[in-house]
Amino acid sequence: MQAEFMQRRVAQGLVAAMFASLLVVAGPAAPKAQAIPGWANPCNLPGGKTVCDKAEDGARWLAENTGALSVAENVGAAVDFATDPLGYLEQKLRSGAKSMFGAFGEELTGKNPNDPKKDKAKQGKGD
Repeated sequence: MQAEFMQRRVAQGLVAAMFASLLVVAGPAAPKAQAIPGWANPCNLPGGKTVCDKAEDGARWLAENTGALSVAENVGAAVDFATDPLGYLEQKLRSGAKSMFGAFGEELTGKNPNDPKKDKAKQGKGD
């Protein structure tokens, strides 16, 4: 009895998920954003520049000091993994291998691989 109930619930959930994904894929496209005319921008009003600058400073302070930026980055990483787990893992493995070989190269040669390289042809010429 419970097994039938669970099968029905799982089937209903799958149908709902398929319908939601169909709406996302085949649904209407979002309208293109249009530029706001200069007279409608509140930052262009008298005293509005000061208010907009204070709001921007406050938003920057919140992002830097409250940890909201790290939460947004972690949510973005979770969404990346959920939408394409193999691509996410590939990207992480590539960046890890790149940094590992960069560190090994730096230890072996004593040079940072990210430093700009000097062009030997330009060194011989006098400026």
